[in-house]
Amino acid sequence: TVLLCVKKDIEKLYEVVPQLGNVFKIKDKIGEGTFSSVYLATAQLQVGPEEKIALKHLIPTSHPVRIAAELQCLTVAGGQDNVMGVKYCFRKNDHVVIAMPYLEHESFLDILNSLSFQEVREYMFNLFRALRRIHQFGIVHRDVKPSNFLYNRRLKKYALVDFGLAQGTHDTKIELLKFVQSEAQQESCSQNKSYVISGNRISLSGPAAPKELEQQPATKPTAKRSCTHAQFQIKQGKDGKEGSAGLSVQRSVFGERNFNIHSSMSHESPAAKVSSVA
Repeated sequence: TVLLCVKKDIEKLYEVVPQLGNVFKIKDKIGEGTFSSVYLATAQLQVGPEEKIALKHLIPTSHPVRIAAELQCLTVAGGQDNVMGVKYCFRKNDHVVIAMPYLEHESFLDILNSLSFQEVREYMFNLFRALRRIHQFGIVHRDVKPSNFLYNRRLKKYALVDFGLAQGTHDTKIELLKFVQSEAQQESCSQNKSYVISGNRISLSGPAAPKELEQQPATKPTAKRSCTHAQFQIKQGKDGKEGSAGLSVQRSVFGERNFNIHSSMSHESPAAKVSSVA
């Protein structure tokens, strides 16, 4: 029954994001949470051996700003010091799939009782190393737990994953985290939605380094800065294979960086295009 459910979930994922079938062969469902499901897939690229990829499918009700902020965290801070990076991102309508390197890892509960004192020290050292990395960018993870810090015991490899609940410090370098608010702020904003924001064009592109962005004129805010009201525009790409998500937010503090996660879609090379317009 479990295998049948997994098979149906995989078929559904191919259906809602059909461009995945051009690139990946989805093997299994390896994780499921409140906001996303994770699948193991393989990709045959133009050169080199078949590569294992983790595909994170975000639930369609996830807020576009939250999705873009998670991508920005992975793009800017990820890829080193035990912080998971991102390879590609795919979107079809309101479905978003983030493709990341796959790290084979043990279940923490399965190995907990067999960990030596030295292994625990190494585990904590590498966790603190990852946290130091993201804190340098003003990222507060907010969901640090064993299932979000992957550990490959044999290879001594680690990876901090899942920035879906991340928030920024007051001086965060992740511009989109400035718009990710706490539950209390969101409740406050729901009562006062008169704030108008206009900002810069943001595109996410990885795994390349950030590019500088030209500031565009901004309108003056009409209410408190703590609240934002977003308007969204979805544009469909040719043949439904790629598209762009537009975000009209009303304050021009998206910052000075331009992140772009995109490639050209074909049978030989994976691709994705996600762009937000503030």
